[in-house]
Amino acid sequence: MAFYLRKYLRTGPFRLNLSKGGVGVSGGIVGARIGIGPKGAYVHGGRHGIYYRKYAARGRGKAGRNDAVADDTGTHRQGEDVRCFVDTGMTFRPPVDMTGRTAPQAPGLPGHSLPANILLGAGLLLALTWFAIQQPFYLIAGIVLLTGGILINSRHHKQREKAEDVRQAIEEGLRKKENAEILMDKHRESDVADRYRPWMDFHVFALFQDAFYEDPEYILPDEIQTLEDQLSLSYDLIQRMKADVFSEFLDEVMEDHVITREEEKQLNLLQAGLRILDKDIIPEKHLIQQMCAFRDAAEKPLRPVHVKIPLRKNEACYYHCQGRLLKEKIFGRYQRQLVQYREIGYDVDVEGDIYLCTNRLLIVDRGSRNYPLNRLLDMCLSLEDHTVQLTLDGRKNPLILTMPDVASFAGKLRRVVNE
Repeated sequence: MAFYLRKYLRTGPFRLNLSKGGVGVSGGIVGARIGIGPKGAYVHGGRHGIYYRKYAARGRGKAGRNDAVADDTGTHRQGEDVRCFVDTGMTFRPPVDMTGRTAPQAPGLPGHSLPANILLGAGLLLALTWFAIQQPFYLIAGIVLLTGGILINSRHHKQREKAEDVRQAIEEGLRKKENAEILMDKHRESDVADRYRPWMDFHVFALFQDAFYEDPEYILPDEIQTLEDQLSLSYDLIQRMKADVFSEFLDEVMEDHVITREEEKQLNLLQAGLRILDKDIIPEKHLIQQMCAFRDAAEKPLRPVHVKIPLRKNEACYYHCQGRLLKEKIFGRYQRQLVQYREIGYDVDVEGDIYLCTNRLLIVDRGSRNYPLNRLLDMCLSLEDHTVQLTLDGRKNPLILTMPDVASFAGKLRRVVNE
């Protein structure tokens, strides 16, 4: 049984947008969402850096509106209005960097050795000298030095080929599912020089991790540990390699923006099998925790909670918490190369009690604000800055809410709307 699982799950009458980067997703576009609001169709993307919302053209001859435009390369056209998001500390938790980790790089293979280059250079120089003065000594010495340099380089290429041959043999053996112990013995007993082993060890360990990830019944956790003990790689590099495998699996799990209970189990088995420490995958563990909280809240039957405020006839409250209604605010402006930049952050609009009721969302502070759920068009749960944005029909800007457990609130909201 492989770790990799696949499924498709609709999220109800409106599209729920989730992504590892904390921005809504629709149509499989990671890091962006496509939706329809009161101003028309739009594309929204980015967070904690440069982001944009671009409206499509409406009507003949009308250009689309650009609230802010940017691309992933950071280049912008003159006259564009670029919005840079800044953390103002107004959300209930500090932002979490969930943009992904940098894949560890393999140690480089040694290049041509310095002694070989010196011998070849000196030999060539002596040979040229012989041509000039016709003394046999220079010719003989030049030939000897050139021969030595060629032999050293030949040995260098043989060692590179040995390391590559071992990697290829183990790759082929794992593909055919040969005995793992025999393959590890082939790696351990290879007569590759120490200078070339780190490169070979990196690729061999990556191959075994991939095989374990694809079929944990073929490569066992103890075999991974045995191989790890015989590697010439540093402890930090090994840990980063294992964390990278875990992160890649989580990316695949999150392609449909849901973590099922079976996938949660597989993630735990993968972490235990590779012996990955929690501290090495903090962003990934945060994402899993939040996504599981969302899933659990969305799956549990609705149960009314007791609240002290008066409710309408035949109305129940299913979720109550302290929270904030946020609004975007411009904290600064500047210009570079004729491009206008605006620093956008969150400010508190209302802080008080949030009630999720049968047909409405109620926010109570000194007064109260009602938002009918039948106007809900879109929901975007941002797990990196702990907000949920609700797009309501007839409202110019989305509601931006933050609370201690935003994932559970979003899951409960989905359940209420579905029912």
